[in-house]
Amino acid sequence: MNKIYFFFCTLIFLFINSLLYPADTLFYLVHADKSSGQVINGEKVRILSGHIVAYQDTLRMFCDEATFYEDRSQIIFVGNVLIFDGHHKLWADKIVYFTNSRYAECYGHVRIGGVNDSLYAERFNYAFKERNAEGEQNLFIRDKQNNVSIWGDSGKYIYSDRYSIVTGHSRFQQINPDQNDTLLITAKRLEYFAIDPKRAYALEGVNIYKDRVKATCDSATYLINQQLVKLRVDPFAWQDQNEMTGKDIDLLLDSLKIKQIFINENAHLKTLADSTQKKYNHLRGKSIQITMEHGQPQRVISRRNATSVYIAIEDSMNQGTNSSSSDSILVFFQTGKIDSIAIIGGIEGIFYPADYKGEIKGE
Repeated sequence: MNKIYFFFCTLIFLFINSLLYPADTLFYLVHADKSSGQVINGEKVRILSGHIVAYQDTLRMFCDEATFYEDRSQIIFVGNVLIFDGHHKLWADKIVYFTNSRYAECYGHVRIGGVNDSLYAERFNYAFKERNAEGEQNLFIRDKQNNVSIWGDSGKYIYSDRYSIVTGHSRFQQINPDQNDTLLITAKRLEYFAIDPKRAYALEGVNIYKDRVKATCDSATYLINQQLVKLRVDPFAWQDQNEMTGKDIDLLLDSLKIKQIFINENAHLKTLADSTQKKYNHLRGKSIQITMEHGQPQRVISRRNATSVYIAIEDSMNQGTNSSSSDSILVFFQTGKIDSIAIIGGIEGIFYPADYKGEIKGE
């Protein structure tokens, strides 16, 4: 009996809606505890409250209260608002919905949830036809499939390209849950593509944090499938007591751990040798390749016009400085400190005693 009663009530609601709303809106009210009609400033308004259920095409809508502005095809949903289009669920404290354009202006604790992506902000504009979103205030975007999270002050999400752009205090984070490892990139502007070729771009004031390495630059690209971070425009990186500069710096990852660092053009590796006297070892070359293990350098190769300035320390005493140049120079590390140096091809070298006060070639 209850099923039959509900069925006839539904038919009555559908019939009333077909009279109230133009056919092209295809918007139907299924249930409301209370309903009343008013004319405000010459405009027809229908006010509904209590367990509201409505639909339009594939959209299903639920809320506590709703105000229908019939002439302008606009509805204001308030209280526990949920709209579901079969792909994404949209929650908010308040939604202003336009039936003709299928467009929603959402306010307060807004969340848009899909199978692999979730978006959060205090305010979102959402187009149900294209499934595109534009949000602001504490924006957060989550890509579950790639373990990526993005934060920013404001941003956009384009569903067709799985493309996100965020600006203002932007942050990109990828996690390897198997090894509890994280790559973090911050910048003024971030762009992210969640489908192949998966990639992220960071612009202006870029900071990169990975293992014990921190890097800065003004433009960075992260090629996710290749696990390659490319630092461009004034890159600078350091790890513990090692500093790295060059025209370009690339970080090659393996399971989100740094495997190798490549410094290209005017490559320079500077390592603290004597903290009491602030003396440094220097390695330069056309390019420098650093092999990392457990977050520390294990082997360094400087190629083409390689030069090194190495301070010999024995029993914690400075024995002097060796300046060398050759085709290639190999530096081997133990526990993050220089252990030995191998010089290959066209060797030229000068040894300066510890008490030498003049200019040292290569510094």
